[in-house]
Amino acid sequence: MAYQLPPEKFNQQEKVRSVGLEIEFSGLGIQQSAEIIASLYGGKIQKSHRHHVEVVNSEFGDFRVELDARILRKMAQEDVFDTSDLDLDKKTFRKSLEKIIDKLAMSVVPVEIVMPPVPIDELHKLEELRVALQQNKAEGTGASFVHAFGMHINIEAPDLESTTLRKYLQAFMLLYPWLLARLDIDISRRISPFVDPFPEQYVRNLLDEDYTPDVGELISDYVTYNPTRNRPLDMMPIFGMLNNKLIEPVMEGEKNDPRPTFHYRLPNSKVDDKNWRFEDEWNYWLAVEKLVNNTEMLRKLSRLYLARDRDTLMSFREEWAQTVQILLEPDE
Repeated sequence: MAYQLPPEKFNQQEKVRSVGLEIEFSGLGIQQSAEIIASLYGGKIQKSHRHHVEVVNSEFGDFRVELDARILRKMAQEDVFDTSDLDLDKKTFRKSLEKIIDKLAMSVVPVEIVMPPVPIDELHKLEELRVALQQNKAEGTGASFVHAFGMHINIEAPDLESTTLRKYLQAFMLLYPWLLARLDIDISRRISPFVDPFPEQYVRNLLDEDYTPDVGELISDYVTYNPTRNRPLDMMPIFGMLNNKLIEPVMEGEKNDPRPTFHYRLPNSKVDDKNWRFEDEWNYWLAVEKLVNNTEMLRKLSRLYLARDRDTLMSFREEWAQTVQILLEPDE
């Protein structure tokens, strides 16, 4: 079955917009995961180091498979023993350390597959990978209370104009409480820092109808309130592409790959649920796309959001999620 397409199918170059997926899981090793990818889409497996493997020149491009833990990647890339004054058998110690890391990778440290961008009308082809991971007993967010695993969608923006980017941010802010409820975000992910909600003051400033910033102001305001990549809609890749100097001061060495994509990172990884599909999460993202293209509804919801009284933020979000559902899904 073909995936639904967003209202804006093409980018500024009149090419079909692209989307890349990232999926975190445990239960499978890096090498086994890479072999699964190669068996489905072709390509050659290249091992950079113990915790980073690539499948290059596949049907869609290059896949990356790695442990999603920066400290472990750093240990793998650097010879930490060269500067050590400890009197130990380095070879024996390294083997012991690797065994510990491998055990962590099978439990709390997820393996992450970063998929190359594909045209949105070919996104359905990646479902084969989801099926193969399920069949090989990959474990997702719900398999353990310590699995703060996620699925990320990197969707190319239709253009990089300030008005467009602001509307995407506004649409996401308005739909966030509804998405949080509908996606049933796991408690392990809610309490983790990886998808911290946007500050309420930033949301209110953004939704004000008098807020019409240029690109520089939009980026500066975002960075002021969100000096981090840990947001459910991470704008740092796009903003890094537009003006990296404005975001560099808050990155503090954190990895950021500037590219013209929204980095949507809210969904759980349900890779071990046979009833779950990548398409499910894509369809929820499409609610943002549709609201962006409904100017009247976007303005109406913004005014309503700002006008609502709130006793506590939590109770307001619950009420707002119900309001959005009534407006977006009147038949449910």
